Amino acid sequence: MTPIRKPLPVDFGLLLLVSAIWGFTFICNDIALDHFSPLAIACWRIALAGLIVFFICRIRQLKMPTDKRSLVTLACIGALNGLVPFTLIGWGQQTVDSALTALLLTTSPFVTLLLSHFMTGDDRFSWNRLSGLMIGFVGVAILFGQEILLSGNNIFGMLAIMLAAACYSLSTMLIRKLSHLPSLVIVTGSLLAMCCLVVPLLIWLYPPWQQETSAKSLLALVFLAIFPTAIAYVLRAHIVRVNGAVFMSNVGYLIPLFAALWSWIFLGEIPKAVMWVAMALIFAGIYLGQRPARK
Repeated sequence: MTPIRKPLPVDFGLLLLVSAIWGFTFICNDIALDHFSPLAIACWRIALAGLIVFFICRIRQLKMPTDKRSLVTLACIGALNGLVPFTLIGWGQQTVDSALTALLLTTSPFVTLLLSHFMTGDDRFSWNRLSGLMIGFVGVAILFGQEILLSGNNIFGMLAIMLAAACYSLSTMLIRKLSHLPSLVIVTGSLLAMCCLVVPLLIWLYPPWQQETSAKSLLALVFLAIFPTAIAYVLRAHIVRVNGAVFMSNVGYLIPLFAALWSWIFLGEIPKAVMWVAMALIFAGIYLGQRPARK
């Protein structure tokens, strides 16, 4: 694995950009679910995004790895980073509201912190990092606390979403194992590996010629494939390679903030004053987590 470096301002900018893209995913998922099943959405996202990054790789003349270990790792990344969590989150959102979904996904940084300590040599556990993650989690809990308490949610849907968060953490660790490869190659290889599975599955279960849809649902699906999957995954792989998995895991706390921001802008859902308290705690947690550990 290539060594990681301390985050620079540009790295924080990329982290915010990825969070902003993924924060819009909840709105698009709700729109796409009007005509597509959770599994169909996952399959289409992977297939379309795989084609996009494959053509970019061809244009840039980047070669895919051919050794067995890299191919198996890419296939595992594709499954843990795409089909499995996409399906679990889509299925869970049918019985779990968006607020609780966002909170449950913030369990991923804790899993990442634990895994990175044992699976990497330069992205280790520290009390500053743990404290920062806890402060960020409190911020998200405050942001959505009232909505979570007042709404009934299915326990199995909640467990599915938490399992999806763990899948993201494990896939991040596997990306670090391939940090010697370009970010675009990692994303392309993992998506193409999953395309071999999802395309036959899509044709068998949800034949495109039999799919009923609308322009709105179709546009949401295309957006999910291009931005949260193709573009954001390449940025994510780059951040993991350069700054490590724990730094990247902070995106889990920023996504709810952007989700609330997009709901404010596009749905007219005026944020409450508690949002600014949550924002302060989240950014304080990220800052604390990046401070050097005391010797």
